[in-house]
Amino acid sequence: MLGVTSRPQAAVRRKPASQRRAEITETAASIAVSEGLDKLTAKRVAETLGVFPGLVSHYFATADELVAAAFAHAATQEREDVFGRAAAAGPPRDQMRRLLAAWLHEDRDPVSLLWLDAWQASRRRPALRDEVARQMNADLDRLAALIRAGGGDFRAAEPRETAIQILSLIDGLSVQAATRSTLDYTAVRGMVITTAERLLGLGPGTLRP
Repeated sequence: MLGVTSRPQAAVRRKPASQRRAEITETAASIAVSEGLDKLTAKRVAETLGVFPGLVSHYFATADELVAAAFAHAATQEREDVFGRAAAAGPPRDQMRRLLAAWLHEDRDPVSLLWLDAWQASRRRPALRDEVARQMNADLDRLAALIRAGGGDFRAAEPRETAIQILSLIDGLSVQAATRSTLDYTAVRGMVITTAERLLGLGPGTLRP
């Protein structure tokens, strides 16, 4: 008697294209955050979903497209979550305090490592490079809008310029996610907050948690 060859069961259930693509993208984003972009392949996504790799390749013809889509989903999700929770804090000054606290907290390490992966990998992945630029600009737009809305509290002549200065500090500290166990960045996190206060024309300690 011939043995029965096992095969992924999810492949036999036909789903709407938009639903299937969203499912693949969400799964790829989860893998990218938890394991790193270098572990993200059509095969790895297919194994997680219980489908054939060819199905993943049908929606994302190249590895670059899959990686870019995964990064876009993860970065967008984090931005909406962080800014959404900050908005619940009330006035712009309180929102800024909550944003900085979230960006500098060690709980953000997986996303910080994802960004480090993306900056490095974008040198050889054009689609990812374009997506990294889009996500960075989206973050800038949101932060500049908050600074602009806080005109009564913040004294920043050029909101977008101030936003890029603050985000550059945050991005520069992303390396702590990879070296936290060997270096103490407590003083540097304090420096980021102090610098943000100065850039926004706020008094010392205003943005401390």
